[in-house]
Amino acid sequence: MKHIIIGTAGHVDHGKTALIKALTGTDTDRLKEEKARGISIDLGFAALHLSEDITAGIVDVPGHERFLKNMLAGTGGIDMVMLVIAADEGVMPQTREHLAMLGLYGVRHGVVALNKADKVEDDWLELVEDDVRGLLADTFLAQAPLCRVSAITGAGLSDLRQTLLAVAGKVPARDTQAPFRLWIDRAFTVKGHGTVVTGSALSGTVAVGDTLKVYPGGATVKVRGMESHGQKAERINAGQRTAINLSGSDMEALERGMELSAPARGLTAATWDVIADWREEVPAGTRIRLHLGTAEVLGRLHYYKDLPPRYSRLLLEEPLGAALGDRGIVRLYSPQHLLGGVTLLAPAKPARRLSPRRLELAEALDRHDDREIIAKIIADHGQPISLEDIKRSAGYLPDRLVEQVLENLRTDGVVMVLGSFYLTSAMEAGLVKRLTELLAGYHQEQPDRPGLSKEIARQKLGLKERACEVLLDYWQKQGAVVIAGADLALREFASKHDDWRQNLVSRAEDAFRSIGLTSVDPPLLAEKLGVPADKARAALDILLKEGALHRVGDLVLAKATIEYVAGVVRNHFAANPTISVGELRDMLETSRKVALPLIEFFDQQKYTIRDGDARRAGPRLPDKSE
Repeated sequence: MKHIIIGTAGHVDHGKTALIKALTGTDTDRLKEEKARGISIDLGFAALHLSEDITAGIVDVPGHERFLKNMLAGTGGIDMVMLVIAADEGVMPQTREHLAMLGLYGVRHGVVALNKADKVEDDWLELVEDDVRGLLADTFLAQAPLCRVSAITGAGLSDLRQTLLAVAGKVPARDTQAPFRLWIDRAFTVKGHGTVVTGSALSGTVAVGDTLKVYPGGATVKVRGMESHGQKAERINAGQRTAINLSGSDMEALERGMELSAPARGLTAATWDVIADWREEVPAGTRIRLHLGTAEVLGRLHYYKDLPPRYSRLLLEEPLGAALGDRGIVRLYSPQHLLGGVTLLAPAKPARRLSPRRLELAEALDRHDDREIIAKIIADHGQPISLEDIKRSAGYLPDRLVEQVLENLRTDGVVMVLGSFYLTSAMEAGLVKRLTELLAGYHQEQPDRPGLSKEIARQKLGLKERACEVLLDYWQKQGAVVIAGADLALREFASKHDDWRQNLVSRAEDAFRSIGLTSVDPPLLAEKLGVPADKARAALDILLKEGALHRVGDLVLAKATIEYVAGVVRNHFAANPTISVGELRDMLETSRKVALPLIEFFDQQKYTIRDGDARRAGPRLPDKSE
């Protein structure tokens, strides 16, 4: 079964609601004010069974200019339009405005209903039809069928129904395999059931018991029950109108304009990069109204330097839940009139310019090139990106399509997969080039240092921690870098530095073999090893790291000294169960200032174990053989 959404459009009092009632038997004016005033104020809904294969949900919108916000809330998710024009009045201001907005929303299919045909003579009908055809000539309805009808007498209704069926058959079916999505157009509480939201399922399917997310905000909700046009349903497919009973936290916060979505799909931001189709260009900073889905959000315009106004940025006054490819209408804040339409790209980055990679993404979206869209999303991200984030950034493209495109891109060498991350081959080449240059410069400035801190390198490359770890592991396996603990080095430098380091350690062990309890500092090290004074500190750090020297409290003692003291302590334990700080001081003929940090160092190394004020032999105290 194919499900579609038909939206009405047209000037106030041209008979949209009456025509829907004549077609479906449903009065879509549900509010007391609507019945009292005889005009639609808010959205109304009805079901229309067109054939055994096609059913439609009709969204009836207000025609009065004062309720244009409500009209736009019902138009954002329709598949085709029924433009209603009264034969006795012809084309009117809202006829033109609604038509323009529908075109900017991307609607491409529709039927024109020339209503109230019973009120005029045939000659007048011919004139009105000519006028309508002139209006439609350069629009998406230029070739649309036109039906003469009367909601009052029923004349032409059968023909209209068949025409709606014929056009509905040409409308592409919505993708039920894509992630579920629905714009909330009503939210209310039903006694005994709790919160209910209504809307048109734009994509995917949803079943009772499913978990969904609400954007903006990302609140988790669960589907308790569903209806479609008053009938209970266990599952709702794309293209169906539905009422969904939800449970979860903060249900009172749900309102029109929010998005109900499959988990891990919605994007929320207050600043969006967009592709614009301006009917009227206004200065940067102009306050505007963005109508997208069922939402109206206030904001301001920003244009990019050195780019045409087609590429713009919307700075909204509150977060908007939306996705790549969503189309919206922009109106001036006051006086309210149409400025143009926009297609959303992605949440804007802090930079005030549109990056070349995002411009390429815009061009790919313009061409509806799914392969290039996915490739440019990865490139635009600027660093390795997870599969989940790719899918989230790709809007509501089906999972299977995204995964198939990624595999093709990987096979073609355009994209690399490292662990759980994707990145373009060009991005990887650029990153490793930057790292190589960074390390080469560091080695030149700090030849005595073993390498650059991994954390500093990560920050310089602008990478997130986990992504950086995966890349460094790959680059080490490729031979581009050597990882030594927390440091990075180029392989060639690391090899030379390793030889120099080993030579330094060997010379230090010889030079300090008989130094005793003298603390080693940079000047002494420079004197004993012949190291330049400005390199002595770096050499000291290396010897500490390699174990040729040990930091003992405020002292730096040679490896041989520690071994000697360990022998003294071991010999003492051969005849005594414990040793005190004073006993160690006397045996070494030194001061408590030296003996105390030594015994505490031995505690840390498990050479000794503290027992009150004394120490017992520890499990790691070296044997004589060591």
